[in-house]
Amino acid sequence: MTQYLTRTQFHLPARKMKTVLLTIVCSLAAVALAQKNNNFEPGRNTIVHLFEWKWSDIASECENFLGPKGYAGVQISPPNENEVINQDGGRPWWERYQPVSYDLNTRSGDESALADMISRCNAAGVKIYVDAVFNHMAAIGGTGTGGHDCDPGSKSYPAVPYGSGDFHTSCTVNNYNDAENVRNCELVGLPDLDQSKDYVREQIVGFLNHCVDLGVAGFRVDAAKHMYPADLEAIYGAVKDLPSGGRPFFYQEVIDLGGEAVSKDEYTDFGTVLEFKFGTELGNAFQGNNALKYLKTWGPEWGLLDGTDAVVFIDNHDNQRSGSSAILTYKNAKPYKMAIAFMLAHPYGTTRVMSSFAFDDNDQGPPSDEAGNIIGASINDDGTCGNGWVCEHRWRQIYNMVGFRNAVAGTDVTNWWDNDDNQIAFGRGEKGFIAFTLDGDINQSLPTSLPAGTYCDVISGGLEGGSCTGKSVTVDDGGNAAISLSSGEDDGVLAIHVNAKLLTAVLTQKNNNFVAGRNTIVHLFEWKWEDIAAECEHFLGPKGYAGVQISPPNENEIIIHDGSRPWWERYQPVSYELNTRSGDEAALADMISRCNAVGVRIYVDAVFNHMSAVGGKGTAGHDCDPDSKEYPAVPYGSNDFHKSCTISNYSDAENVRNCELGSLKDLDQSQDYVRDKIVEFLNHCVDLGVAGFRIDAAKHMWPEDLKAIYGAVKDLNTDHGFARGARPFFYQEVIDFGMLLCPIVNLTNPTMVLLQVVKPSAKKEYISFGTVLEFKYGAEVGNAFRGNNPLKYFKNWGPEWGLLDGTDAVAFVNNHDNERSDSDIILTYKQPKLYKMAVAFMLAHPYGTTNMISSYEFSDNDQGPPSDEAGNIIGASIKDDGTCGNGWVCEHRWRQIFNMVGFRNAVAGTGVTNWWDNDGNQIAFGRGNKGFIAFTLDGDIKQSLPTSLPAGIYCDVISGSLVDGSCSGKSVVVDDSGKAAISLSSSEDDGVVAIHVKAKI
Repeated sequence: MTQYLTRTQFHLPARKMKTVLLTIVCSLAAVALAQKNNNFEPGRNTIVHLFEWKWSDIASECENFLGPKGYAGVQISPPNENEVINQDGGRPWWERYQPVSYDLNTRSGDESALADMISRCNAAGVKIYVDAVFNHMAAIGGTGTGGHDCDPGSKSYPAVPYGSGDFHTSCTVNNYNDAENVRNCELVGLPDLDQSKDYVREQIVGFLNHCVDLGVAGFRVDAAKHMYPADLEAIYGAVKDLPSGGRPFFYQEVIDLGGEAVSKDEYTDFGTVLEFKFGTELGNAFQGNNALKYLKTWGPEWGLLDGTDAVVFIDNHDNQRSGSSAILTYKNAKPYKMAIAFMLAHPYGTTRVMSSFAFDDNDQGPPSDEAGNIIGASINDDGTCGNGWVCEHRWRQIYNMVGFRNAVAGTDVTNWWDNDDNQIAFGRGEKGFIAFTLDGDINQSLPTSLPAGTYCDVISGGLEGGSCTGKSVTVDDGGNAAISLSSGEDDGVLAIHVNAKLLTAVLTQKNNNFVAGRNTIVHLFEWKWEDIAAECEHFLGPKGYAGVQISPPNENEIIIHDGSRPWWERYQPVSYELNTRSGDEAALADMISRCNAVGVRIYVDAVFNHMSAVGGKGTAGHDCDPDSKEYPAVPYGSNDFHKSCTISNYSDAENVRNCELGSLKDLDQSQDYVRDKIVEFLNHCVDLGVAGFRIDAAKHMWPEDLKAIYGAVKDLNTDHGFARGARPFFYQEVIDFGMLLCPIVNLTNPTMVLLQVVKPSAKKEYISFGTVLEFKYGAEVGNAFRGNNPLKYFKNWGPEWGLLDGTDAVAFVNNHDNERSDSDIILTYKQPKLYKMAVAFMLAHPYGTTNMISSYEFSDNDQGPPSDEAGNIIGASIKDDGTCGNGWVCEHRWRQIFNMVGFRNAVAGTGVTNWWDNDGNQIAFGRGNKGFIAFTLDGDIKQSLPTSLPAGIYCDVISGSLVDGSCSGKSVVVDDSGKAAISLSSSEDDGVVAIHVKAKI
């Protein structure tokens, strides 16, 4: 920052003597240490300095580029009023470091534009860091960007106001071996504030707090070297917490290349420091002045700070204009990109990259019109910038390395290799590998520790549409890769990581194939095909549901149990002929076609672990004899099954997978013939237009058998709107709670509940080729909403609870099995208030692909769907309020549920933000700037909470809906700061309030 005019040395602003009687002291070390937390959203990294960008352009860049590319933050130019300076017919960049007041008005935009940008960037997962200038005030008089005047000669800045008594006595910084001279005198004439004074501190803290109120995540502190550490510690400690409860991130400009009186180590107790030595040393190395091999020990051994104390960079807006010859910039493109690639590949520090405008004069300001208004960057067809902007952050080699750093997070440097000179390579655990050459060609087989497969080099190209646009690298089964890299190539770097691996077909089987803008699969349990078709057209499509899970469509045994046909007869297959009491093949095909036409996908409940345990006639008229294991309509004979034995030991995988579940005849899926028949059945369904399959009893089949079967199923049918090459979505029933006693329904006697000891982590055996139904999800959510575990703990909901990664999981609160298990944990329609709260949480939280049951009423666990005396299903009637009759519950038609499907659609692509809890059973959270939800189990919520939503009036979609421009239930007002008064009583019909951008009046 601060230097303007001509600099003859690489030093920053200096200050005058501070009288250091501390009046504001941070009393808790924990608070000071928290100020080293960069506040990045999980899965993101790197701050980009969008130097001299307009606020409106930054907002768009967050939404359209930075967020999608995984950047974590933006450092903005100083947002407070500065002196308007004309020099040589233009306005220099350094006018931004000549403050007139703390009013938020510059040529980047006014306070309203700043607030809008911060809100929009936060919603995109990109945090904002303010370049805060409070070491000094402007050295040049006149009128500022907010219209205020100042008189540096008399040290009068009335818009703050500051007067001469708020500054140090004038003297010049001229001795960097004298700390008092550096900190108490004026850097190039800039009047030096006395931060030891209470009044000065109060004005500075007021300015910083204003920024915190607007939603910033932290501050770059300009010219920190020229202020006393004790003063800064007091100022930082007086700044308020972030709305999330964390502390602002402070990273301080302390130029310390060694040999001076002021040391960077003096500033690390209460914040991080910009490590200038980092860029100097790497600049030297990548310009060939120091062999790359020595980077093996990169870190504190080089005289750098500890990584937790450092913000690192290759160049910044100051030293790219006035630094030493060691500094690399965009003007030395190849070595510059190599140095940045090293920075982003190495785990040291919090990383920051520069985004510049082109300049050939060190004073030159950003591209502007004749009136001095900034002209924003244009975007070229290749994604780079025009209009005089360099936009290094948009260079493929840089943003792809941000992706690399995200992919390898949490790993250390491994597998170091060098040629004893200027060729090096190293890995990051089992997640990434990178190689560099400055001299000569690399042709080496090197250990990478990556899983076997083909990876896209993210320097020469990337992974797009399932293929590499640049070079590719193959890793063999031993983790070794043939690394080929020439120093004559455009880039002397090659980098691969796990997120740039070419996926095999089986991995694409985790894509749920939803139509864009839709979510949630609803299980229309035991519905007729013709009724499902009508429901897709008249309700599911219009309400934004993504799919329907249908009951098994293939022939099952007709079973009479206590005078009627139980639900579980559908899980007693006789053949793969598509004929059940839901309808025949023609009705099924018609339903699939009609549902696809309205954007609702169909998912088949596929039963091929076993065949029927009960003999007799099937729904298509075919006979079977389970005793002799004869199913002639397939045909299957006794040799196609495992030998009969009973599952009796869930700690024995062979017993679980090779024996009979409740006498159901256990097919041997390792046999080619059996696989062929199963694949033939699944392919038939694919031909009809289904999008995927729920795999019943997957836990009772061997993973390698299922992988082979799924891999043999054809791609989806493009005639039904699926992309060419799209794979069926497989979600597998693998009940795995860990070492727990779990209630499971016995399919041959469902009134008997089995207590199953489940082998830990069994579900992870199935995630390499499909997703898994996460049974632990509903158990934990049910337990919490029944009051057995405080809701506050949901703050870290996800894998930390023992759940699978969300990309591997289909989540649900209850299903057709466990709603009959009589569990005191599982919630069902019979506990409507708590059930709706649990489903609302599921649909509000971004975890997993969501699935929900739509039931019929039952009082007996065997009871089948509403039927006439002949056993024909009686379809649901629709009441005037849209709910169901004829004995059907139709949870998917409950307002509180279908409106939350709309909520999930409205907030798609956002993470959890603005978490709040009362340390008990009241919680609230946002989804970016798109939605907000609150829950209470105990007591009333009456809180003003930050939502990040745009100001306005929103309809609560739980108590009502947005209908013809008005709310049929409660409404919530969001003020200009994004806060809302949330009022919710635990005695209300629903313990939830939810608002989103598509329910705004």
